[in-house]
Amino acid sequence: MFIDTQPPILVINPNSSERITAQIAEAVASDKVQVVTSPGGPEAIESDADVVAAVWPMVDTARAYDAAAVVVACFSDPGLDQLRDQSAIPVFGIAESAMQRALELGERVGVISSVDDSLPRHARYWQKLEVEDSVVADIALGLGVLELDTEAAYRRAQRAGTELVSAAVDVVILGCTGMTHMRARLEEAIGVPVVDPCLAAVDAAKAELGMEAP
Repeated sequence: MFIDTQPPILVINPNSSERITAQIAEAVASDKVQVVTSPGGPEAIESDADVVAAVWPMVDTARAYDAAAVVVACFSDPGLDQLRDQSAIPVFGIAESAMQRALELGERVGVISSVDDSLPRHARYWQKLEVEDSVVADIALGLGVLELDTEAAYRRAQRAGTELVSAAVDVVILGCTGMTHMRARLEEAIGVPVVDPCLAAVDAAKAELGMEAP
């Protein structure tokens, strides 16, 4: 009998919120995936300072596990370059993976983000990835990462999604791991594909490793 001994895909939540880690684990549930928290990271990653503070605790967390690939589960992709420089295994950022998936589904992309402070950082990242011309708009909900698991937060996301559809986007990306639970419901409500970045990155890792589709 064949026994699969390949290590799992390691998904690291770079913030220290176990609640967010649980949401990510539910979104990407698979026996091929292990989702862990970076205990030394900030409670939420919202500002540029939070992004910087998340990097090295997350790198240390990655070193503690045996993995076939690593997914950085924060939409700012903190520490992605550092992990790639130090690792012999594939490393995926959820924002990068989500954008790649979105551009497979359409040409005009909308993003729904959490806080206004994240928008300039996202804009710089789209320029780095050379996809800025594909991003029609990035709308912040005005809610922190830890405030996104309520019905009021979903209603704000639905309004943002409707606004993006009115701007003729082909696909919407959820720009925060705290929104993973909204994907299916929001997609049904607004009528265009909605990309969960965590799932996009895990799917990209599975494809890279030759694992069967989820």
